[in-house]
Amino acid sequence: MHLDPWPGQPLARAVNDNARVLCDSYGIKVEIQWVSGHSGIPKNGKADRQANKAQSDLEYTVRELIYTSAANRARRISEGQSTMKAQWESDKCGKHFSYRLKGKAGSKRPIPMTSVKSLATRSYRLKSGHAPTGVYLKCFGHWEDKKCWWCGGTTAQTWEHLFRHCSRWKEEQQELWREFGKAMGWKVSRCRNIQISELFTIETCDQAVMDFLAATDIGKFPTQVS
Repeated sequence: MHLDPWPGQPLARAVNDNARVLCDSYGIKVEIQWVSGHSGIPKNGKADRQANKAQSDLEYTVRELIYTSAANRARRISEGQSTMKAQWESDKCGKHFSYRLKGKAGSKRPIPMTSVKSLATRSYRLKSGHAPTGVYLKCFGHWEDKKCWWCGGTTAQTWEHLFRHCSRWKEEQQELWREFGKAMGWKVSRCRNIQISELFTIETCDQAVMDFLAATDIGKFPTQVS
C-alpha cells in the first residue's frame, strides 16, 4: 500500500485515514495507487477537462435553511419588548421629575399605597402630571380657561399656584411647607427653591404631601368639588 501522498493533498490524506480504519478495525485490505496529476496519462487529462466543463455548465442556487426554535423566538421577542420599554422610558420619562419610573420616585412607597384609595389616586395623578389642574384641562379641551376656580383670580391654575399661592388654601400651604421643612431638616425659606414636581420624588415627605391633599380638594376634578 502506498500511504504517503505528496504534501498539501487533504483529500488524499482523508482517503488514507479511512483506509487505515478499514485495515485496523475490520481487517479489510485496501490498495491505493497514487497517480500524479497530468503526468502524461491521456484519460486522466480528459477526465479533468470533462469535470471542469461540467462544473462551469452547472447552474444551481444554494438555499440556506435557517432553523429557529420556539424558545429562541420567545426570548428574542421578550428582549425586543424590554428594549422598546427602556427606550420609551428614556424618551418620555427621563426629563421630568414626575415621570421617573425608576429609583426613589418609582419605588413602592408605603404611605401613598396604604392611604384611602381616592386620596392615593389624587397623589398618583399629581405625581404623574395628569392631575386635573386648570392648565391640564384647558390643554385637552375639557375646561374653558386656565384660571384657578378655587380662588377665582386671573392666575393660571398650575402646580406652583396650588401648592404655594392659591388664597383658598393658604393655611394648608403653610402647614405643608412647615412639615416638609421638618422632614428635610430645612428652614421654611429654603423650601421655596424646590420644584413642586420634585416634591413627589422625596419619600420622606410623603406624609406631609398626603396630609396636605387630605386637607384640601386639590387634585379633584371640578365636578367632584363639594
